Amino acid sequence: MQGFGKQYFEDGIAVGEARGEARGKAQGTAEGEARALVRLLEKRIGAVSESLRARIFAADLASIEAWFDRAIEATEFESVFDRN
Repeated sequence: MQGFGKQYFEDGIAVGEARGEARGKAQGTAEGEARALVRLLEKRIGAVSESLRARIFAADLASIEAWFDRAIEATEFESVFDRN
């Protein structure tokens, strides 16, 4: 590839790499927050079931953060997750 086309190709690669890196960071942040939430729940309430653990790890960052905030003072799982 030469000249004009090569620059577009290289620019496309750079953009793709940047997007992939951003997604990876976001996923890593969500996973870290999910781990912290599970740990908090286990300390405050008790064992976290596999189905609840799967729900937490599949959730978006905003949901995890909201659950974490509720879990800080929660005494039961329902008060963290059963909000409408």
